[in-house]
Amino acid sequence: MTKGASWGFLIKSLSMSILASGVWASLAVAAPSRAPDKSCTWRPFAALGIRLLVQDCTDPPAHYVFSAHGDWIEQHRPYDDRIFGSHQIIRVLHKPADMPIRQAIMDVAGPTLPPEARGHCAVTALPDPPFTDRQKRLLTLMPTGAYRAKILADLQQEPRDFGCGPFGATQGVTYFEYHPHESLTVFLFVVYGEDEPLFDEQGILIAPAKP
Repeated sequence: MTKGASWGFLIKSLSMSILASGVWASLAVAAPSRAPDKSCTWRPFAALGIRLLVQDCTDPPAHYVFSAHGDWIEQHRPYDDRIFGSHQIIRVLHKPADMPIRQAIMDVAGPTLPPEARGHCAVTALPDPPFTDRQKRLLTLMPTGAYRAKILADLQQEPRDFGCGPFGATQGVTYFEYHPHESLTVFLFVVYGEDEPLFDEQGILIAPAKP
């Protein structure tokens, strides 16, 4: 590579980095989708290539600390970390850009399916999603065919999961989230829970890929 070509490549790389940084910074100004809980305010949190709003509460029993551990974003309560919900709230997952999202989800969830569920669970749109956004896809695993009929019969007798393992539909709300307009290689597994979470589920943003 000649000296002139090297300078040209460097300038182009810096320009693309600055552009990506500017886009990422502009994504941080989204307003929260709902009011915070009592004694709490919304504040930005960024880790693992995603950005979102989390609640910062002054009341010690309501105060949680958010951090990244492995490929999970977690919430922990210094006051008493024995909590009703999950400590793990968002898992950041990756796939090849040309891999369909349904296949990527099955690659993650398939090995965790109970033996009787294999071949009988399908990736579908999340029923009754907590929000709708035409640019974001919320997906889950649901049982199909005769296996679905068996699960529904079981549910009439007693509470249970919906038969598609830890990544499938459950009594609490969990789902995969995909933003193809932001990234074709990143998707998320979100543990929403049974009540409104301490993060703004509608405002999760994925960083642009580095040039």
